[in-house]
Amino acid sequence: MYNSLSDHELAILLREGDNAAFTEIYDRYWEKMASYAIRLTKSEDEGADIVQEIFVSIWNRREVVEVKGTLVSYLIKSTRNLSLKYIEKNITKSHFLERLSESMKDVLSDFNDQVSLKQLQGHIDETVDKLPSKMREIYLLSRNEQLSHREIAQKLGIAENTVKKQISNALKILSSSINGEFSAAVAVLFVHFLK
Repeated sequence: MYNSLSDHELAILLREGDNAAFTEIYDRYWEKMASYAIRLTKSEDEGADIVQEIFVSIWNRREVVEVKGTLVSYLIKSTRNLSLKYIEKNITKSHFLERLSESMKDVLSDFNDQVSLKQLQGHIDETVDKLPSKMREIYLLSRNEQLSHREIAQKLGIAENTVKKQISNALKILSSSINGEFSAAVAVLFVHFLK
């Protein structure tokens, strides 16, 4: 019965606490979400954990979950957001360059472009060195020491929102710099992995 219901009908039943509707949504979209999360994180375990976390969150907030647009777009957007949070929290510069190298093989064939990763790393380092001192310090604590926003705020005695803003500004500067010096392919990958 439930497998014949539309996504909209399932979403309504979910808000009413219907466990069978939740199970149908899970069965219908788990594989698609997991495949997307795995592609983003490059990890089967993390991808599966991310999707599991999303469904636990949806069930716990079922009475207040607001699905704007289609259910599938809501689920995929949730998967993307949580995957990018995982990447932001766990990635290091060397890890980024390693992923960039792997991803670039396919992308570069599409763009018929050649980019030296050593050259890119040097450019990133130069750009980071030119960041305002406080922004540079916060960025390096986040990326090189993998500290969370809260940990950085506590360490430097500043507000967590200040940390978020400084990291966001640093990434905008880096992204703009990469875009100005390298191909569109590299800029897209840079933003994709570090945004």
